[in-house]
Amino acid sequence: MARTSESRLWTRKVEVDKERGLSISLIEDPTLDLGGDDAWCAWCLWPAAKALMNYLATMDDQVLKGSSILELGSGCGAVGMYAALRGAKPAILTDVYRALPLLKRNVAADGLGGLCRILALPWGTRLDHLAPEIRSCVPFDLVLAADCSYDFVNPETPSPSIDALLATAKSLGRRALICVSRRPHEVEAFTCSVERAGLSQMATVVYNEEMNAEKEGVPECLVYSFNFAESFQSRAGEC
Repeated sequence: MARTSESRLWTRKVEVDKERGLSISLIEDPTLDLGGDDAWCAWCLWPAAKALMNYLATMDDQVLKGSSILELGSGCGAVGMYAALRGAKPAILTDVYRALPLLKRNVAADGLGGLCRILALPWGTRLDHLAPEIRSCVPFDLVLAADCSYDFVNPETPSPSIDALLATAKSLGRRALICVSRRPHEVEAFTCSVERAGLSQMATVVYNEEMNAEKEGVPECLVYSFNFAESFQSRAGEC
């Protein structure tokens, strides 16, 4: 007989931008069993998401207001919801199919259903296989991702998930902000993936935040900015 675990949802208030007085209600589920390795991490707010929101908070309102935003690996949806609160339009939050129910609950709990669209987007999916709501917005002004580089063996071994993340970000957005936590070898693995993808000249570390390692489990998070605008101009010239 299959054993089932009782879900223990809890809701907490998270201050995401003190200066602007912005907070979100966040539903987390520490017993979430999504039945697959590709969605186990969607249940809580991870440190890189906090760091990425802190970096976005340094941006002027006009940078995000009216900009089209795509979040990859949204998990609980904190980063995408924050972008929506700052005026991003549309703000499309995506993850694998099994992670969407909790993501939808979070968006509904914050009353952001009218501002955020929730769609499935497994990294590496061909553009013509994506939802029309995503295809119609390409290229997005900004692609966001946080704590999405955990699935690697070592820096020298190619990581299919990081490769797919980078390829998806490049194919869908003019610019991408990807926040990486400094767990053992994780930043090094991400950097190697960037180099293998030939994206080193497009990538810059624009922000780093020291974390409480005892509380957060990581000592630091880094935000990489990727400028893909020229690649879209090249594609337009070829058409």
